[in-house]
Amino acid sequence: MFKMSKKVEYALISLLYMAERKEGELTTARELSENFNIPQEIGGKVLQSLTRNGFISSVQGVKGGYQLAMDAAKINVTDVIAAVDGPLQVVGCAVEADKCNCEQLSYCNIRSPMEIIQLKLIEFFNTISIKDLQKNTIPSAFFHGNIEQRSYPVKFSDQ
Repeated sequence: MFKMSKKVEYALISLLYMAERKEGELTTARELSENFNIPQEIGGKVLQSLTRNGFISSVQGVKGGYQLAMDAAKINVTDVIAAVDGPLQVVGCAVEADKCNCEQLSYCNIRSPMEIIQLKLIEFFNTISIKDLQKNTIPSAFFHGNIEQRSYPVKFSDQ
């Protein structure tokens, strides 16, 4: 099962929240923690990663906090994943075959297909910006042909 880590989820939550703020309005780690039930220690580390990678800026001081450091349309999901968890990776050998210690490596018949899947996922996530997530859309540039930009309602399940 492909699943984004909680840290990536917290990063996307934080970026979306900051994107909704007025220009110059700061967000604190405590505010994110309280509003979205994010553990403060993990949330703080996520915010540090986002700052280190230039997505957000930190303002020090009593009235300090965080804000987007770039336009939400220029922050894509692939870059957020990489900032928080490292490169997107479907299987270990698709990124670093020389460091793969899989027992199946010499017999494997899915390595090339997994590389294709990984490249397609990266390509797809590259097309989705924080702005797209705000608008709840998938950019039409990803689709081939004459498919218009689509909006998909957010659905949550208990499972």
